[in-house]
Amino acid sequence: MAISKKSKETQKERLTKELNGLLQEMDEEDLLFLIKQAHVLNHNRQAEAINREIDELNARKTVPGVKAGGGGSGFTVSIETPDNGKTYHFIVNGRKHFLDTAETKRIVELCYRPPTKSAALKYLYQFFHAERDEILYEHKITSEKSPFFQELFSEVRARFSLK
Repeated sequence: MAISKKSKETQKERLTKELNGLLQEMDEEDLLFLIKQAHVLNHNRQAEAINREIDELNARKTVPGVKAGGGGSGFTVSIETPDNGKTYHFIVNGRKHFLDTAETKRIVELCYRPPTKSAALKYLYQFFHAERDEILYEHKITSEKSPFFQELFSEVRARFSLK
């Protein structure tokens, strides 16, 4: 059953009134938090639109019968270090994900500290599942056996060393 535009506007008006009522009870710190969250939501919406455009462009470039991604795995993973040094860009199949220095350091540790590669892949999955599950969801990654973790492991080991 389709929802008419009028009923959507009524829903939005109702939510706006409720939010306005709550705003009156909040202090400056709460309001600042809400503003930051609104910026995050808008940024995420814009990023999703850009990612859809990238997907459409990649779909047009894809040759039938050839699987996209690194080494036939279905995933390409690269890591960029921006000038600010506070975040890292993990680029998965053309989609940019921002990870802070602490998250990146943890990922590097998980690629070096476990005694075996299979243990490292398992720990990487557990980290992403606990801390950055939106990346797993976005790329439809459901286990540590995903080729994503093989590609991530290789990229991290090629770019970073453990001190």
